[in-house]
Amino acid sequence: MIATRRVKDDRPRRAAKPVARVGEAVLEIDDGAVRDIMARLARVEGQVRAVQRMLDERRDCHAIVQQLGAARTALERATAQLMISSLYQCIRSAKNGTDEAEIQKLMATFTKLL
Repeated sequence: MIATRRVKDDRPRRAAKPVARVGEAVLEIDDGAVRDIMARLARVEGQVRAVQRMLDERRDCHAIVQQLGAARTALERATAQLMISSLYQCIRSAKNGTDEAEIQKLMATFTKLL
């Protein structure tokens, strides 16, 4: 089997325009937070591909589990960063009349993750 290596695309990604379904809230966090979360997710994607490659190559179980643990931790950190950014934006907007129910909903979602 010939090993191939994926070339990293360093081009800056533009933030997609918010697209919400009818009655669905739009994610309102700053572009910097979105870039940070996307970078974390790209690392998770690379780690998962590495795990797949390691399995295909029948590598050592301990090495595979270590890589899976790293991917899980990275995904958990991306989740926490998203929740913190959302809570921050919601609380910041609360001073301008944001719905208290939305803050409660975010807090409940965050609590479920713990």
